[in-house]
Amino acid sequence: MNLLTGEELSSEIYDTIFYSEKYLLILSPFIQLDEYFKNEVFKTHLNNSQVHMILGFGKNEQNVSKSFKMQDIEYFTQFPNITIVYIPNLHAKYYGNEKKAIITSMNLIDYSFLNNIEFGVSTEKKIIGSNKFFEDSQGKCFNIVEEQGFTIFVKRPKYKKKFLGFGKDYVGSEIELDLINNISNGEHIEKIKLSDFRNEKYVNLALKENRVERVNITESENKENEFNNSNEKGNCIRCNTKIDLDLNKPLCWNCYNIWVQFGDPYYPENYCISCGNKKEVNFSKPACYKCLRKLDELQW
Repeated sequence: MNLLTGEELSSEIYDTIFYSEKYLLILSPFIQLDEYFKNEVFKTHLNNSQVHMILGFGKNEQNVSKSFKMQDIEYFTQFPNITIVYIPNLHAKYYGNEKKAIITSMNLIDYSFLNNIEFGVSTEKKIIGSNKFFEDSQGKCFNIVEEQGFTIFVKRPKYKKKFLGFGKDYVGSEIELDLINNISNGEHIEKIKLSDFRNEKYVNLALKENRVERVNITESENKENEFNNSNEKGNCIRCNTKIDLDLNKPLCWNCYNIWVQFGDPYYPENYCISCGNKKEVNFSKPACYKCLRKLDELQW
């Protein structure tokens, strides 16, 4: 753990952003970028769907544009894998990726980097063993985003699985939530959690299904409503904690935060999301064969 200030602190934050490989979490009440940030620091992720960027900002509830100017928000909405969260009472500042964490007084404002006297503490994840400070700071910051944040923008990458499931090809991104104009106009918005959204989606562009008759759509919608209203509980496929039974969200929040650092949908997990028994499952196939058939009958 190192105490940093001046150019050393600025460089450490630049590097934490620039060298992110899996995720980048930034908490800053105020965000304002100059051309150096846009063209040299963040730009490395502009065409990189592998890095999930999470921006949390706050303050100025009656006029959020004082915290995060519209031109800077629009800049970030170009990124292929990004979540923007509004945290009304945020005052802390944090910059972290899968390897490094910085707790600091420094807002993500170009003026602060160039003119202010700021302090920060930097720590790194250990290759062997654990670093409690790194893990605690990372966990607490993700929990702040999850529990205190109002998610206002979500854009997620879509992938096509390669032949036999080895690897994946990026085929574009999809905006799943956009409440930027709502919050900038001072409208009341409901609290939507980060965990309500998957990290990535898979599509098969080579397949085109047959057209479904209108009557079949009605029947399918009725079955889907029956499935969604069942309120059945499931099990986290990693730790077996009780969660909602949702095949698209098979991990509890704590396990998801660990899984998302690598985001491997085929990584072997431990328990069937439905029956909770020890089974060979993974994020893409979270239920055992017997339970999957039963769930398919319910849903379809």
